Amino acid sequence: MIFDVGGEKINVMIGENILNSFDKGKKYFIIYQNSLSNELDKVSSNLMDYDIYEAPDGEKAKDVDVALDIIKKMVEKGYTRRDAIISLGGGTISDLSGFVASIYMRGIDLINIPTTLLSMVDASIGGKNGVNFRGIKNVIGTFYQPRMIINDILFLKTLSKEEILNGMGEVIKYSIIMDKDLYNYIVNNKEEILNLNKDNLIFVIESSIKDKMKIVVNDVKETNGLRAVLNFGHTIGHAIESGSEFKIKHGFAISYGMACETQIGINEGIINEDIYYAIKNVLSLYKIEVKLNDIDINKALESIEKDKKRLNNKKIMIPLPISLGEFKIFTMDLDVIKKGFLKCLN
Repeated sequence: MIFDVGGEKINVMIGENILNSFDKGKKYFIIYQNSLSNELDKVSSNLMDYDIYEAPDGEKAKDVDVALDIIKKMVEKGYTRRDAIISLGGGTISDLSGFVASIYMRGIDLINIPTTLLSMVDASIGGKNGVNFRGIKNVIGTFYQPRMIINDILFLKTLSKEEILNGMGEVIKYSIIMDKDLYNYIVNNKEEILNLNKDNLIFVIESSIKDKMKIVVNDVKETNGLRAVLNFGHTIGHAIESGSEFKIKHGFAISYGMACETQIGINEGIINEDIYYAIKNVLSLYKIEVKLNDIDINKALESIEKDKKRLNNKKIMIPLPISLGEFKIFTMDLDVIKKGFLKCLN
């Protein structure tokens, strides 16, 4: 698939065992997560020929100091704008790599090779990159598109079931907010998807990418408000992540966020309660549950206060489904969101 995003052509490939050798005329700086070390040779030994930076696992990889350390290493090794960065890993790695690629010498080519379902359907596409600063998620970031995205589903066979469900949280988001056919597909093909059937996975990944890119190509840098729809579940979801010090995985957190934000919309009388049951149905089917015992409520509320979708200090943009596969963007008071969040916790 080829997408034109703001005049940039992005080549997106999906398949099994599709990693190929890259242009030998370039130098490649690979950024990948430490936990992938034992699996890398099983998928592609030729990637080991390039310079490699092992980033910490999880959200620790997205610290601004890690980004600066990578830049230091690239300068020491003489990387120029003619070379490229390869992002190899999950969403935290693509966020980190994309950010570094966008600021290194004012921009260096980026190739995303996502290794998790979450990254394949979300983080590796769209060009939003960010790092965390003093515990605030994605507070420093850029918009920067990759030249190529290679989705090799062979990587997914190295993942735990929990990590697959983590990715399904974002797939479910697309299905609820803008793709009724995808919703019906994931409801009717649960066993095949969780058993990592090739054809089912390709359908889910391709549908999710197309859904996201429909929004991205029409709002590349979040200038007209349309891209806000992709944040369904994320205001509460990011609060859950922050309040748990990122112990709760992103897909699980935004799944909880979708249910909670929808409940808030119902309580405010702006959406119908039928959609809430559609969300609960698919989350229950996939057994995507969140344990909130260790949530620091104050940190979670602080995250809501600092949400990037704030219009001012008192209001925030919240996308909500008005029916299965259709959405509308509402403006709500921050106090309503915070009170609704606390109600969801009880």
